[in-house]
Amino acid sequence: MKKKTWSVSSVSNLLVVIAIVVVINLIGLRVFTRADLTENSIYTLSKASRNTVADLSDRLTVKAYFTKDLPPPYNANSRYVKDALGDYAAYGQGMFHYEFVDPVDEKSLEEEAQRYRIQPVQVNVLEKDNVQLKKVYMGLVLIYGDKHETLPLIQNVDNFEYEMTSAIKRLVAEKLPRVGFLGGFATPDLGQDMRNITSELAKHYQVTPINLNAGSELIDKTLDVLCIVQPKEKLDDWTRFCIDQYIMEGGKVGWFINKVKADVQTSQASIIQLGIDEQTRRYGFTVANNLVTDLQASMINVQQNQGFFTITNMVRYPCFPEVTKFNNNQPIVKDFRSLNMFFPSSVDTLTPASGKVAISPLFFSSDKTKIQQGRFDINPMTRATMEEFTGGSKILGATFVGTFASAFEGKPVPHPTDSTASIPSVQVLTMSPETRMVVVGDGNFVQGQYAQGGPNQVLFLNAVDWLSQDSDMITIRSREAAVRPLKPDISDGTKQTVKYANIVGPPILVLLLGLFRWTAKRNRRKGVIL
Repeated sequence: MKKKTWSVSSVSNLLVVIAIVVVINLIGLRVFTRADLTENSIYTLSKASRNTVADLSDRLTVKAYFTKDLPPPYNANSRYVKDALGDYAAYGQGMFHYEFVDPVDEKSLEEEAQRYRIQPVQVNVLEKDNVQLKKVYMGLVLIYGDKHETLPLIQNVDNFEYEMTSAIKRLVAEKLPRVGFLGGFATPDLGQDMRNITSELAKHYQVTPINLNAGSELIDKTLDVLCIVQPKEKLDDWTRFCIDQYIMEGGKVGWFINKVKADVQTSQASIIQLGIDEQTRRYGFTVANNLVTDLQASMINVQQNQGFFTITNMVRYPCFPEVTKFNNNQPIVKDFRSLNMFFPSSVDTLTPASGKVAISPLFFSSDKTKIQQGRFDINPMTRATMEEFTGGSKILGATFVGTFASAFEGKPVPHPTDSTASIPSVQVLTMSPETRMVVVGDGNFVQGQYAQGGPNQVLFLNAVDWLSQDSDMITIRSREAAVRPLKPDISDGTKQTVKYANIVGPPILVLLLGLFRWTAKRNRRKGVIL
């Protein structure tokens, strides 16, 4: 066999290849890019996150306290966090820095971590066929000037980018925008019924209760957003006037209300008279005095007594519609797949007599609805037929953008709710500058026993962000909101085929690749001259 020798051209080609590799690596130090083939690019920083770190005016340091050699699945989380921080640094224009430290074996680092409220946790570790408890750290702190934000425990990375970018925005913000919640009128308690929602809001906003029952002060026009969540009593004229004039000053309002007070435990329901319909018609909508029930609905547990036994059954409950029809051109519900409503009322839209308002639906019920008015049957054991659900698709949420006409034009200023206060001397504003509103025909989904995480919580937070015009957080949060259940009509045969294809397919592909390479190599050998 002839001995293979290196020619000048071969050496030149090799040097060219090496030079290309070196140049590509040098370019890679300056230019950062990535191919992310997942839906919504969930492994790539969003534009909002990239802009946030690119706009840093001072050094931001992230100190990640992670134990080395974490057991599965936490080791994968550690790698993800390290990769994500690397991405932030790549877009940080030299202002974003991070380091990973293991505080377990160094007392000074452990004390430092705990000063930042990062505490160790116990996880199960399999060593020498025995399950043992191991103390590990999985948290980080962001330090910006004399301020810091802590993510004390990162056990789930699904929402990591949202938490990181939120923390950065809080650190660099001079002040947080203010979100007010109308109090009184049997609205839910912020500290109890709405604890989960307000704790999430408090990460980005100052949450402020609005009490109009004392004194004669109007709503502060510097308030960024006013939320009206499920009052159960009629609003008095003074309160309605204050809301109206806040809108006329350019204030942004989220209406999260339905018109039916219902209790699934007692199967009792009645209409709620809020006294706002005449006013909201001036803005382009009414929340109808109805209950939208839907064949496409959530399942609930129902207990029944049979003799000496209590049996629990799962039944589909039309009063809890499952929403799957969204206007995905709207950022508030972009990429949503489903969410749940609880005793909702429809949102009826109309062209206001004055002002110029653009109305855009957010989401709808299915086509198989039954609209209840006057008398309400909410008994989960009521057997309904398909023929009853012919009400068609109804709007359950919408946005309104434009200039709104006052509902108090040509009317005197009402007396304050506080009988000891005098009527203030104010000029009634009759037309707003361009502003915006969100209307959802359900106020239950953010409170009490109906409050849920996932898309329902995201819907409310996105609505507040949209009202305050912070679209950055919407784009990050909504990427994590999608719920993708398996198609219910997949046959068992198809499931088995996919299952075994996933098990057998990869090894067969490897074998075929090996056979192809072996055949190609054998053919090359046959062509060698001895």
